[in-house]
Amino acid sequence: MSRGDDYALGRGRADSIRLDAQHLLWKLHKGYELHPRIPVTSDMKVAEVGTGTAIWIFDVARQLPSTVQLHGFDISDSQFPPKDLWPQNVTLGLLDSLVDPPESLVGQYDVVHLRMWASIPREGDMSSLISHVKHILKPGGYIQWEDADLAHQVIKGATALELEQHLNEILKRVGFDYNWVSNLPNLLRQDGLCILESESGHFKPDLMQLCTNTYLLALREILLGNKEMLAEGLLLSVEEVEVALYRLCSTNTNGTIYTWSPVSLLAQKEG
Repeated sequence: MSRGDDYALGRGRADSIRLDAQHLLWKLHKGYELHPRIPVTSDMKVAEVGTGTAIWIFDVARQLPSTVQLHGFDISDSQFPPKDLWPQNVTLGLLDSLVDPPESLVGQYDVVHLRMWASIPREGDMSSLISHVKHILKPGGYIQWEDADLAHQVIKGATALELEQHLNEILKRVGFDYNWVSNLPNLLRQDGLCILESESGHFKPDLMQLCTNTYLLALREILLGNKEMLAEGLLLSVEEVEVALYRLCSTNTNGTIYTWSPVSLLAQKEG
């Protein structure tokens, strides 16, 4: 049974541009798309759950043999590129990754890629997602995961610092819990997966602006999508926070930094 679509952000054209910009951010930060420790074979099958615009799938398809099968899954197809633009070895489809996978997908993939699940699900319980991914992996298959640790931010600038406390209050009101991201390696270990590599920290200075731009746009999407859920009693009204965030998004304020901490890992299912 599906748990439904609880996506906290938007799926319009501007939202898709933000996702594609975040792909560039990760690409510049890590220096690769598919982790270099993952062995490439001509008959391998690669999946991405929560594929969004499929920008990662499309990018990886350019670098791998044309015989590799790449499947992108999402609970919504509204951000998928038109089908006539898909590479021949790419398939995109609908899938709820927070429930057990269909039998046809069990044990099918050499690699499963995940990125930016920080706000899904809101309560921070990742057990369903991890179980799903583990089931669709082949024995010995790899998990490549990049995510945003929103509990450990780097924020500078008077306007940004003032806004932070109000946004944090709003995120807490609508039930977001980001503490699981920094604990991700332990969550995978508890599910019997082997952690081959784990990295956390901060973006280099030359990527701070790109992260700031995409993060502020994402926060604006979350705010717009959750206005009806917010009760009275905030230090500022939702409208006031929305205006302040819009101003921060609309201007290139010198010295303003509003970033999250990148977390990435490579894990393997026992053979």
